[in-house]
Amino acid sequence: MRVPPMLPLSPKNKWRYGLTALACMPPAALTFEKSLALVDKGAVSTDKRTHDARTLADGWDITLWHRLPAGGPRAFASVAVWRYDRRDQHDFRWRDDLLVLGFHVGIDDTPVRDAPARESWTRFLLELGDILQPDFMALDLYDEFMNRKGTDLTQEVFAVSVYGPAMVSAVGEGRLRSLPAPRIEARPWGAITVRATDAISIAADPLLRQKILNAL
Repeated sequence: MRVPPMLPLSPKNKWRYGLTALACMPPAALTFEKSLALVDKGAVSTDKRTHDARTLADGWDITLWHRLPAGGPRAFASVAVWRYDRRDQHDFRWRDDLLVLGFHVGIDDTPVRDAPARESWTRFLLELGDILQPDFMALDLYDEFMNRKGTDLTQEVFAVSVYGPAMVSAVGEGRLRSLPAPRIEARPWGAITVRATDAISIAADPLLRQKILNAL
């Protein structure tokens, strides 16, 4: 059994060093309606529902909440939602005409060794992707994205990669479905999900990462 990679021992920012999903799309694709659906997917006070959606659609960051399985010490965990559409030290864009929307799980809530909790988080983040329907979306540890900052993320391999319909057409559905990944699944909106690993990060298996990369 492969051992998942170690997390940073003393991260400077706990909101950005855990499980992360980056959704890549044209800026105009993040409409108020999609922002409202994102807010509705999490738990939010009714009086803040529209306010949070407008805040995100208008270009600012918000916080979502994910309901945790019953029986644990807490009912919810927060997810920091960051818009990467401006030049700063955390800009994950590789083109100026692109919006990268980041969903950041705190390191304390990142399930490194808890497989059921990890699957719950993966389902939640993929369901956010179903709302956004981005051209490309990836799930992995934050450091995996930071190591590739400024590069075309669609040409990289992450723990989970979601190829929207336009990407499926560009890459080829047959090619994506034949990738040497453990699981390849279809999303209801025409996207294809490539699960390269069930671990928290593809960093746990660099040989498989390279094998999939060579086949892309």
